[in-house]
Formats: sequence, structure tokens, C-alpha cells
Amino acid sequence: MAANGDRPALGFWRETAQLVGAVGRAMGITLRNLFRKPVTVHYPDVQRPYPDRFRGILALTYDPETGEENCIGCRLCEYVCPPQVIKVEMLKATKRNYAKTFTLELYACEFCELCVQVCPTDAIVMLKSFDLATADRRDLLLDKDRLHALGREFEPSWATGNRLRDMQAPPKPAKAEAKGEAKEPGE
Repeated sequence: MAANGDRPALGFWRETAQLVGAVGRAMGITLRNLFRKPVTVHYPDVQRPYPDRFRGILALTYDPETGEENCIGCRLCEYVCPPQVIKVEMLKATKRNYAKTFTLELYACEFCELCVQVCPTDAIVMLKSFDLATADRRDLLLDKDRLHALGREFEPSWATGNRLRDMQAPPKPAKAEAKGEAKEPGE
């Protein structure tokens, strides 16, 4: 009977030893890292470089040759947006269409990049920046003028709609197959 009474006490001491060992290992790691140089970046005084494929906030672009805005008001971005945060009104003109109004509720945006992928004119792009922090949500309701200003202020990401669609396109046929010299199946 005395052996059965010792079992709960043995479990208690085993659990206590495991706890002390875990705390000891954690404190060892803390002491080892206590004298290392910190890796903290003092943002915004020091900005770390963004990776090449970084995608941040959204912006609208201009055509560099003509100086006209790229958006033709087709509303594809509005239709494809899952949270429905993009609102576009089209203005029909003689040569081409324009976006009369373009609003983006950035505070509810999922940054899914679907609007960038469907844009036929690469008018909406993602930028290499996320620096749009504010204390008021109303500052994140972006209109057309603010989106164009962001596009001029920050560097655009590499991922434009045309590049993303080209990545998803099927591979081009080999030269022999293109000339009609492809072998028939079963030969």
C-alpha cells in the first residue's frame, strides 16, 4: 500500500523537474541573446529595402508618353473586387473613355491583387510601399486624385496586370510544333 501512495508524489516531482528544466532552457536562450546586437530597424528614420516582388498599397498610373491617365473606366476592377471596395464611374469621351470618379476604401481592402490582374491598361498597380498609416479611417478612403498622387510618390511593384496575365498564360509552343512538324500521338 505504501508504494501506491508514492506514485502521485513521484508524478509531482517529475512535472516539477520538467518545468524547472524548461524555464532553465528559456533563460539560457535569453542570456545568450542579451549581449547580441539588436536587429531592430528604426522606422521611419531608417527604411529597410523591400524585396523585388513586394506588393503594398494600390495606386493609379498615367501614360508616360501622353501624360493621360491610364484608367478607361471599364469597371473590371470594381466587378472582380471581393470586398467591393472599389467604385468607378465612367465618363465617355470622343477618343476614349475615362474614369469620372474612382474611389478605393483602403481600410477594407484585402490586397488580393485581383483588380491589378484584370486591368487591361495597367491603370491600377501595387506599390513598393505600405507607408500610409493614419489615425483616422477617413484618410484611407482614397479618391482618384489621391491614388494618382500615390502613383507618382512611390515606386510601382513589378506586378502589373499584363505581366501577371503573361505568367498565367500557357507556355508558348516549341519551334518545331509551331512550324507544323510536331509528331502525331502514337507515331
